[in-house]
Amino acid sequence: MTKGKFGLSLAAVAVIAFGFAALRQPQSVLLVAGFALLAEKDEWLNRQAMQALLLTITYYLAELATGWVFGGLARFFGWVKLYGAAGAMSTVNSFVDDVLYLALIAFSVLAVVRVLRGKDAGLPWLSKLAGGDFAAAIKPKTRTAAESTQTAPPVQAAPAGAQYAPSAQPQASFQTLSAVTQDAPAPAVRLCPACSAPLHEDSRFCTECGAKAE
Repeated sequence: MTKGKFGLSLAAVAVIAFGFAALRQPQSVLLVAGFALLAEKDEWLNRQAMQALLLTITYYLAELATGWVFGGLARFFGWVKLYGAAGAMSTVNSFVDDVLYLALIAFSVLAVVRVLRGKDAGLPWLSKLAGGDFAAAIKPKTRTAAESTQTAPPVQAAPAGAQYAPSAQPQASFQTLSAVTQDAPAPAVRLCPACSAPLHEDSRFCTECGAKAE
């Protein structure tokens, strides 16, 4: 294990800090954190010591808040002589305190296991606060507009001086139509048998000589 300036194992110091946190010894946790920050000045140890200190502070703040809520309700019900409700609030307060203490022990054990492996304690939110990233710990991570929208493929611009070339498809179609028109046989023209004058398709008599058309 890595040793610090005073020959002490950095992981052992971090384990001691979390051990004092699990034992609810805030003064001892504060002393270990001060030793890490002021004496050892190791970045990794500083993060672990700060997480142990923040874990202790969070526990006591949560315990204080629940004591105010449920303890205050218990006292209020006692004043109005609702002793059953007051006893229930006291029971709930004691139960919440036990849950908070179990959570403190669980987080401390989890941190100790990670620290003994040479990793960061990685406590939720507290690790970011210990690293100084207060905004990331408070504000949830959101995707930016550049990440949420797909970028369109770049459009290649035409080189300078290049002229637009019209498509050859219309010309080819016109040529094909002309070829079909030229290859199609012309309709037969009716002629008068007497004077050879041209006749209409539905004419029965010649308009020139009056002869009957065949």
